[in-house]
This record gives sequence, C-alpha cells and structure tokens, in this order.
Amino acid sequence: MKFFYQNWQFDRERPMTIFSSNNIRYHAHCHPEVELIYVVSGSLSIGVNEEKRLVSEGEFVACGSNDIHYYENVGMDSNVLILIFKPDLLGALRIWPDEFQFSSPYLTDKLKAQPLGELMHSILTESMKSKPGSSFIIRGLILQLCGLLQRSITSLPKDKEPHEQRARMQKILSYIEENCCSEITLESISRHFNMDPHHFSRTFKSTLGISFKTYLNTVRVSLAEIKLETTDASITDIALECGFASIRTFNRVYKSLKGHTPSELRKKV
Repeated sequence: MKFFYQNWQFDRERPMTIFSSNNIRYHAHCHPEVELIYVVSGSLSIGVNEEKRLVSEGEFVACGSNDIHYYENVGMDSNVLILIFKPDLLGALRIWPDEFQFSSPYLTDKLKAQPLGELMHSILTESMKSKPGSSFIIRGLILQLCGLLQRSITSLPKDKEPHEQRARMQKILSYIEENCCSEITLESISRHFNMDPHHFSRTFKSTLGISFKTYLNTVRVSLAEIKLETTDASITDIALECGFASIRTFNRVYKSLKGHTPSELRKKV
C-alpha cells in the first residue's frame, strides 16, 4: 500500500475529493494532486517542504503538486477542511503551479483567507449533492478558489535549486516506503543516495522536521497499524514483518508514537 507518494484515484467527471477532519495527524507525504487546507477551528502544526508553522482558525495552507507536507497534532483540538484535486481540473497538464511558485504556502491574513474558506465550504456542500451539473459547479468553484488564491499570496518565479532538492527528497521518501520492512540504516540509505550521512541527516530533518530514524519508525508503525486492524496475525509476527528487530522495540516505539500499545488497539478492533 502506498503511504507517501500517494496516487489518488478519482471519478473521471469529478477528479477531486473534499472532507472535514478533526485533530488530523499525518506524516510527510507527497502527490501530484494539489492539496488545499482551511482551518475551521483550533490550531495544528502543518509542514510544507522546508517550512513548518502553527496554523490557527481562519488561516489557509496551499500545497502545490509534489510538495512534501505533513500534519502534526500539537495537543489542541482542530477541525480542517481539506480539498485534493488533480491539476488537469485547472487545465494544467501535470502539476500546479507550474510556471511560478507561491512566496509561502501559508496565508495567515484571515481577511484574505476568509473568502477562500467560504469557497471551500461551498465545494463541500456541492460535493454532497447528487444533482445534475454538480461536477461543473464544483470545477467552477475550484477555478475561482485557485484564482483568488493566486491573488492573495505573492507569486515568485520558479526556483530551480529547491525544486531539485525536493525531487531528491521525494525519491528518498519513495525508497523508504518501498524498503521500510527491510533493514535500513542511516549509513545504508546515505550510501544509496551518494550522500554523506551527516549531510543526509541534517537535510532530512530540516525538510521534514523529524529525524530519519523517527520517520522510518513512523512508516513502520503506520504499516503495522493497518495489519493490526485488518489481519489476525500475531502482534509479534506483525512487528517482525514491519521491520522491527523485536517485539519489545516495537511496543516501545508504537506507544511513543501512538500513545497506546498495539495490544490496546487490538482490543478495540
């Protein structure tokens, strides 16, 4: 199952999805689809590429195609609207934005963000209807949303160097996803990408906000969580299948990331 380089599958007539989420927490991932976030209430931490900020009620975040982004629950309640759509809905061939980049993915000016949030609510409302013409109305609202977004955040020429660095990090995330159940060390992955381990470690943490080891453990725990919920395999077998050297290490890492033990999750299933 793909965790990080997500390949969303949409209806041909409506290549998008929009949903409301409470206290969302999701590790770093990327995809060619555009992802727009409006904070309806509360606060949460959202990282986009090399930046991470505490985003609060009434603020907006724009993740363009293939931006690396993640959500962190910072101990406060939050509710967000998340819109994900394919760039071709805007008439773009592969990615959006293509010829420019936003000066920042974060729109903290609440007066400018408010009409964007209202459009997000309108898209959500229309997406819940099964009426003739809904797909056209939704597409029109998303076009209006992106046009207004481009007016609300300063645009800059596309910077080639950060784009190349991001592309390399996307390859690293994909490699971790595909090999997370095998033994991966900082030294082995650095060698695979022809990087000095110290430089790899520093670059990884500055981009994702967490260390390589914590990220690898997060990937493995996410995979284990799915297996715990959907299979009858023993906890020990799942731990070993997901790359952990022992059940003791698995229990410790799982609880530190999830706040409860694997056996406690199994009892709820």
